[in-house]
Amino acid sequence: MTDRGKNKDTKEIAGQKETAKASSRADSGTESEAVGLLKKELQEKITSLTDANRQLKRKIFDLYTIFEISRNFNSVLDYHQLLDTFIYTSLAQVGASKAAVYLERDRRDGVLEIAKHKGSGDFPGQDVFFESRSILVDYLTGLNRPAVTADLMGEMATRSERAILQKFHPGLVVPLIYQSRLRGILLLTDKMSGRDFTMDDIEFLSILGNKISVAIENTRLYEAEKRTSQQLRAAQEQLVHSERLAALGEMSAKVAHEINNPLGIIKNYLLLVKKTVNNNKEARSYAEVLSQEIERIARIVKELLDFHRPRGLDFQKVDVARVLNDVLLLMERQIESKRVRLVRGFQPDCPEVSGSPENLKQVFLNLIINALDVMNKGGTLEVKVACEDGWVVVRFSDTGPGISPEIVPRIFEPFFTTKEPGKGTGLGLSVCYGIIKQHGGSITYKNTDDGGCFEVRLPVVGAPGTNERKN
Repeated sequence: MTDRGKNKDTKEIAGQKETAKASSRADSGTESEAVGLLKKELQEKITSLTDANRQLKRKIFDLYTIFEISRNFNSVLDYHQLLDTFIYTSLAQVGASKAAVYLERDRRDGVLEIAKHKGSGDFPGQDVFFESRSILVDYLTGLNRPAVTADLMGEMATRSERAILQKFHPGLVVPLIYQSRLRGILLLTDKMSGRDFTMDDIEFLSILGNKISVAIENTRLYEAEKRTSQQLRAAQEQLVHSERLAALGEMSAKVAHEINNPLGIIKNYLLLVKKTVNNNKEARSYAEVLSQEIERIARIVKELLDFHRPRGLDFQKVDVARVLNDVLLLMERQIESKRVRLVRGFQPDCPEVSGSPENLKQVFLNLIINALDVMNKGGTLEVKVACEDGWVVVRFSDTGPGISPEIVPRIFEPFFTTKEPGKGTGLGLSVCYGIIKQHGGSITYKNTDDGGCFEVRLPVVGAPGTNERKN
């Protein structure tokens, strides 16, 4: 073989080796790309599983939290405590800076007003509210899940509702629905971290809203039942008290009638005695003492009869503030002599009541005298007149020692008195009680932090639920 042939073979062999190396490098590159893709897919899968695991843990935590909160909600019967717990839980769970709950003020007026709020920043006032039959409320009821404020601030919101939403924008609006009816609304501002609300946040608040709706309704029912029970108990106590007073009054009237006859005879013979002892000063002074004591007995008998069967009252339209001013003017010197500071608080333009001015003066005079009697070393007497829900309310507050709680229920009973022997008959408050009852009102007493307070309530002329009283 020639050298040229050898060189040719050598070149062919070298070419084949080069081709083999290139092929080997290509195969190696393909395997490397495959491994890289596999690693990438594996990493994405791991990331996806990690996210899924995190979300699953979050859902488990949320469900456990909701379970614990629901159990706590069901055990809370205090309305305000329940709302506090609900708002604090919502704020902590989603990291919002402030929140407020709007609830029905009164089912008859169809208004949802702010009931509770927590957090920092400005909150809407009581003058703005949601209307239970507005387009926005109907939309939230049908949606039955949280919505962002930006989606609700359009034409469907009223001016009042828009003013509320602006205070929580950007944020979430959570409808609180019970038995397919919207009973309240929870509003939260955006997160303090600056991030958007997640689907987990929305789902959590949606479930929590359903739970709190049931709890709020249960709490309201409990509160209503408790109020009804208290009113029933008060009515029963009032009935027992009235029956006791009626029985005492009837007995007192019988005794008074029996006393009146011999009392009249004694008075007549005492006049004869006075005429026969003109020259005996000592005997005449004794007769004068007897006359005074007999007059005192006659006055007590008259009060007994007035309590059992009050005289016919001349009812007319009465300005309570004017009548009270007349009494205070009459008692002005006595109030000053007792070193008592008088404080007036009369609401202007109070409506009139139907009543007897003279008998109301008797009641007010008696209550003022009682207040002065318990402030021997001076003090303050505050007299207020106000109109509240169809009633004119008069309050006499003193800075005296008050009355022991155990004897408060007895203060309107005939012959019961806390004064020293000989300083009171125990009939003054009983007569006041009878007069106010004739006016269709009520008279009550309660101890205060500063002393005691008598409250007289008289129905306004023409107020719903009041009847015209007959003479």
